[in-house]
Amino acid sequence: MNNKLTKNIIVAVVTIVILFALHFFFFRNNNTIDTETALYVEDQTNATLQVDKNLLSLLLEMKSIKLDEKLFNSPVFKSLNDYSIDIKIQEVGRINPFASLELK
Repeated sequence: MNNKLTKNIIVAVVTIVILFALHFFFFRNNNTIDTETALYVEDQTNATLQVDKNLLSLLLEMKSIKLDEKLFNSPVFKSLNDYSIDIKIQEVGRINPFASLELK
């Protein structure tokens, strides 16, 4: 019975290889690749120019912004309180996370 199964597997593999070879040699498209049309190149100059114009207009808008220094000297600004909290540096993790754990 094992011998019959082996023969069936070999016949199936050989049949698949022959079918693949027939398809490859007889049914494939034999067109040659035209080197002129093989690569598709999209012209990006218009898109690049548009991005450059947008960036330039944004930079010009930022350049025209004037900051009034009187704001920082006003009593309202000086009356603001700083509620920030200093975060102390803490040790995080082990130096070598792949080292074995030593239980004490």
